[in-house]
Amino acid sequence: MPKLEISKVHDAYREGGECPLCLLAEWAEETYLRSFQHSRIMEPNVRVKTNDSGFCPLHYRALYQRENKLGLGLMVHTHLQTALPFIRSAMETMRAAAASGRKGVGRLDDAASSMESLHDRCFICDLLSTDLDRYAFTIMYLWRRDEEFLGTFRSSRGFCLSHFLAMLAKGRQMLRADRLERWLQDCIPLMTASLEALERDLLAFTQLHHDANRSMGSDDERTALSRALQKLAGGRFHLE
Repeated sequence: MPKLEISKVHDAYREGGECPLCLLAEWAEETYLRSFQHSRIMEPNVRVKTNDSGFCPLHYRALYQRENKLGLGLMVHTHLQTALPFIRSAMETMRAAAASGRKGVGRLDDAASSMESLHDRCFICDLLSTDLDRYAFTIMYLWRRDEEFLGTFRSSRGFCLSHFLAMLAKGRQMLRADRLERWLQDCIPLMTASLEALERDLLAFTQLHHDANRSMGSDDERTALSRALQKLAGGRFHLE
């Protein structure tokens, strides 16, 4: 059984908002980014993993924008050392495949795909994926076993669309068919009500941009765009 994250889940639900899993992921990501600014960046077991996987473009950019350029440089250097033989081999395969004309099209495509996969590997993304699984498991566990949390869950706004699907996958893994049906009976009304409210708030948001209405509007109307983007795309948009 994955480690339960009961305290963190309760904290996220207390914050409110469109999706507690987005908030939990943001907290976890910030913790990892901070940790790579300090001693963790040089831990041998971490370096073994980052040498192999590196980071995705988003997390390379986030790490570069922080202070510890030397630590990041050392980590990128050893990752590049690890990746270079693979990159050279893929490029040589491409050259040989291109030289063989149409017969080499498949090998050329395979080599290009293998190089493209370097962008899809990321140590931080892997950590966040493991965290997401624990958070989803904890939410489903509490929904089944904690009456107080059940009330909290039913008064929430559900999840963003991406995390709703993640929760559905976890529910299919954890629950019998009748309990999964019950979970959907609880969750789908939250999702539809939240989406319908966002549609209304977005219309009001657009009307606030007329000069006569700039100082008017409720908090929900003024934050409608960032909340709607979160609901549709996942992640929190700090646009208010």
